[in-house]
Amino acid sequence: MGTRNTDVPLQSDYAYAFTAGPALGTTDILGTLRRGWRFPVFGCLIGLILAVAYILSAPTLYRSSARILLDRSLDRYLQTNKIIDEPSFDDAEIGSQVYILSSDSIVVPVVRSMNLAHDSEFVGPPKTRGGQIFWDINKLIKIVKQSIGWNDDADATVDPDAILERTAVETVLKRLSVYREDVANVINVTFESEDPNKAANIANVLADSYVASTLDAKFKSTNMVSQWLQDRLTELKAQTIDADRALQNYKIANNLVNTGKGLLSSEQLLALNTQLTNARIAVAEAKERLDRIHRMAGEGITTATATDTLVNGSRPSINFALNNNDLVKLRSQYRDLAARASEVEASVGSGHIAVIKLHKQMDALRASIQREEQRITDAYANEYQIAQARESELAVTAARLVGETETNSHAQVTMRELESSADTLRNLYNNFLQKYKEINTIQTQTIPVQNARILARAAPPLHKSSRKAVAVLAGSMMLGLFLGAGAAVAREWAADVFRTSKIVEQVTDIRCVILPMVKAKRKRTAWFRTKSKPIEEFVLDAPYSRFTETLRDVKALISTAQRLHGVKVIGVVSSVPKEGKTTIAVNLASLMIASSGTRTLIIDSDLHLRLLTAALAPDAREGLIEALDDPSRLATLVFKQQRSGLDVLPCALSTRISNAAELLGSPEMEQLLVAARKAYDCIIIEIAPIMSVVDIKMIERFIDRFIFVVEWGQTKRSLVLEALSEAQIIRERLIGIVLNKADPLALRSIEAYKGDRFKDYYQE
Repeated sequence: MGTRNTDVPLQSDYAYAFTAGPALGTTDILGTLRRGWRFPVFGCLIGLILAVAYILSAPTLYRSSARILLDRSLDRYLQTNKIIDEPSFDDAEIGSQVYILSSDSIVVPVVRSMNLAHDSEFVGPPKTRGGQIFWDINKLIKIVKQSIGWNDDADATVDPDAILERTAVETVLKRLSVYREDVANVINVTFESEDPNKAANIANVLADSYVASTLDAKFKSTNMVSQWLQDRLTELKAQTIDADRALQNYKIANNLVNTGKGLLSSEQLLALNTQLTNARIAVAEAKERLDRIHRMAGEGITTATATDTLVNGSRPSINFALNNNDLVKLRSQYRDLAARASEVEASVGSGHIAVIKLHKQMDALRASIQREEQRITDAYANEYQIAQARESELAVTAARLVGETETNSHAQVTMRELESSADTLRNLYNNFLQKYKEINTIQTQTIPVQNARILARAAPPLHKSSRKAVAVLAGSMMLGLFLGAGAAVAREWAADVFRTSKIVEQVTDIRCVILPMVKAKRKRTAWFRTKSKPIEEFVLDAPYSRFTETLRDVKALISTAQRLHGVKVIGVVSSVPKEGKTTIAVNLASLMIASSGTRTLIIDSDLHLRLLTAALAPDAREGLIEALDDPSRLATLVFKQQRSGLDVLPCALSTRISNAAELLGSPEMEQLLVAARKAYDCIIIEIAPIMSVVDIKMIERFIDRFIFVVEWGQTKRSLVLEALSEAQIIRERLIGIVLNKADPLALRSIEAYKGDRFKDYYQE
């Protein structure tokens, strides 16, 4: 029994991404451009042709320019002197003037004023050969449309003069160039014409039309604003009068009198509160004086204080005493008599006539003092009563005014609202009136607020303007070059195929070799006859070719695997049919025999198409199916190639069989391979494509190593990755990927970095 490959990892042991897209780096893009060099070349040629056609068809005209200055100085002067409120031009406004200059509002009046609608230069056929050709073609198309009834109904209803005018306007717009100079507020108006004088005249008329239109627009806008302000003033005046009338009527109806500082009732209440406060202070002072005089009367004549203190130089405070000159004099006399009586009594005794006389005088003075104190007490009492009466009267009046004020509080709120509304309307009316007066002042003084003026008028040019043919040619060729390069890169991206072994290894992480496309050699059999050699023996016919040397690289990998792991059975597989796996399998087997004499057997296990059998043993009547029935007949069933000595086990079937996969995975296939391992050193099996049938999944356990064939520039990357994912169990046993059928010219471009000496070892 042979070795069965049961030690490979299961499909679930690792994940394999099969959605990787094309990776285009700088190196890949350069390689793509080298391979697709035709696209940039064709792009340059197309650009060159278009540039030449443009130069031949575009007329060479005279060009004349006028310069317009957008002046801000007058605006600044008027704003500084508060004459206008209009802001100065900013960059955005200056940029918008460029579009205004090239608009129909400027161009149409010029066309009409100069009668360009009847000028053959603007409405007639072009004078250049290319322009006349396009004119004739368009005219022929219109005639054909009219003859078959395809003419547009709108064209039939339009006035012919209007069509001529529109054609002239479009021609003027094509030849008109409006752009800003290096100075921000200078606009250049350039016009091209076949006549130098006409070019200068049209440029000047366009500039004049723009200046006139801007000035007219400002006058119209000023008149419009003035009329609007006048209407608004009339409306505001009526509203202000109505608001004042409503306010006055409300005041009269609610008895609300305004003194300028507030309502009359509020001012009266404020004054009354002040008087009431003063009256209460007067009552307190009168009561204090009355109480003080009563206390002094009880203290006696000798102990009473006879001073009266003034506070702040005005009325006495509550710490006052009596301040009466007569009373002070009487008390002073009384104290003097008392002192003298004491002295006399001490010297002569109390019974002396002089002492008695002094005591009588003291009694008379005491009576006078008491009468004076009583008189003062009565005066203070009257004053106190008067102060109390005044306080009561003021309190009653204040209470009445407070009640009236509370009653009128709601009326005052409404009055304030009416006053606010009237003031707002009055201020708004005054502001509008001020604006109206300023605008009327400007109009009466006829100040033209003109921001645009002609800085330099156009003059007839002496020479025709150059079309810069060299720049046009260079630009068109460069544009074509870039478009062609972009098309080449886009084609590579959209193709999503493998073209270099480096990309294959980056995407699949598997070693890859690249094989050039080869054709069968032809040998001469007679003077005029040649015969094609079979491509399956190409390695024998071209032993030093690039194809053969690359297969030697694959053979070296197989030899290493044989030496290290005892590998004998090699399977050759691809994603889809016609990728060249039959050619590679046969040439690889022939190379192994030719180079080292290795006993090699090649088996055609593709029971569906049997292309290997058709190429090497087309007359076979027995083969693989019979060998499966009796493995001992293997030696009698193989076909030996005369030239290479290769043994071929064909698949001799007239029609396809439905159980092909079961046969390949059967124990009989295992026994057949055991017998083949004993008889041969190397067994190469061609297997049906992975994405077509499931044969690979049934036979893979009998195979030691695999070679995966991918067609260069044809097989999609996603298909290759999907195939590897479908047969993921063989991935660890892949010797490598063979990128087959590479275009020799493209391959030479891809490997240009290796130099020409790289090819010295190859002979086709």
